[in-house]
Amino acid sequence: MKQLLVNADDFGLSQGITDGIIAAHQGGIVTSTSIVASGRGFDDAVAKAQANPNLGVGVHLTLVEELPVAAPQEIPTLIQSDGRFPKNYSTLMQGLLLWHIRRKDVEREFRAQIEKCMNAGLRPTHLDSHQHVHALPSLFRMVLRLAREYKIAGIRIPRDSPRWRGDRPCDGFAPKYALSLLAGYDALVYRPANFKICQGAVGIFDSGVLSEERLLAILDRVPDGATELVCHPGMGDAESMAMYGHWGYGWQTELEALTSAVVTARLQATQIRLINYAGLNG
Repeated sequence: MKQLLVNADDFGLSQGITDGIIAAHQGGIVTSTSIVASGRGFDDAVAKAQANPNLGVGVHLTLVEELPVAAPQEIPTLIQSDGRFPKNYSTLMQGLLLWHIRRKDVEREFRAQIEKCMNAGLRPTHLDSHQHVHALPSLFRMVLRLAREYKIAGIRIPRDSPRWRGDRPCDGFAPKYALSLLAGYDALVYRPANFKICQGAVGIFDSGVLSEERLLAILDRVPDGATELVCHPGMGDAESMAMYGHWGYGWQTELEALTSAVVTARLQATQIRLINYAGLNG
């Protein structure tokens, strides 16, 4: 049986992104999402999640660009001079790999984010992370431990493969490929038993550019078992563009693909069953 878990990242990051995710759930194939605890639209996202009980909601653990949830004085090595997290993935990775960022600060912030979501009434279905930083083995071990402690059943392993893309170009191929190799290492070495985990992930090489054409190509290659499709729908509103336009994401393009009647028909033709983390076997 082919199962596809369609997870939209960045829920609550802005109202336009939140509204796009809800539209992709109500009128498309999105079954799951991941909320940013420090997002400007967090409260709005919580209310919309509660109004859509069939939408699985996980925690999108965040260590880049945003303001922290924990008190800055409790996580000093994570905070830059502007009071925010490191400005990008590369700066964060450098700080972690050189041990300038203390792991205990990361754990305090992760705990604060999880607890904020749970205190808002959410019961997280899974943990993943912004820009997939939890694939770094030391952070992956930490996330596994926190998931057990907070009784969160699902974990994303962002193990994508270039084979899904064929000859299509991909921005940032090298770091995305390295990320997928790390995720494969995590799965092999730490063998996260008793968690709900998909056997593979797709869409990571297509972040922000998941058009209908690319999505159809992915659907034609979905194997038997459970696969997670990582996507980023949104409305592309002025707020989102002002804050995150530098990502170059086509939120509206992804929303149109995820709500396409052609995509829905292809799912039916290929006998792919849509699930969320609740539908996975642990």
